[in-house]
Amino acid sequence: MGLQILQEIRDQLKQCRAVSSEREFCEQWLGKSECYMRTLKYGDLTPSADALMTCASKLHWYSRELGNSTHSHHVHWAEVFERLRERCVNTVELQAQHNWQSRSKGSAAQ
Repeated sequence: MGLQILQEIRDQLKQCRAVSSEREFCEQWLGKSECYMRTLKYGDLTPSADALMTCASKLHWYSRELGNSTHSHHVHWAEVFERLRERCVNTVELQAQHNWQSRSKGSAAQ
């Protein structure tokens, strides 16, 4: 689920020309190495909370900046960025909930 969200964000950022490559997305928007997305995909791994929240923070910052513009296409992208930010934050919350609920169930069975 987390990888799909990151792929969607990457694609949206490419569409609005905020990034030109997956490498740039990984390094500049996730704060990770250029191969981070490939590692997640081929390792069948979940994105880290750090990567998701770094992306959410940057999306929020740019959303505020674009939202102050008088150009309608900037305002449109501000709204898109804010929706994507919410999805990042929700993904982190769901992952955290899954973690503590799994631990609670494990300790209740003992």
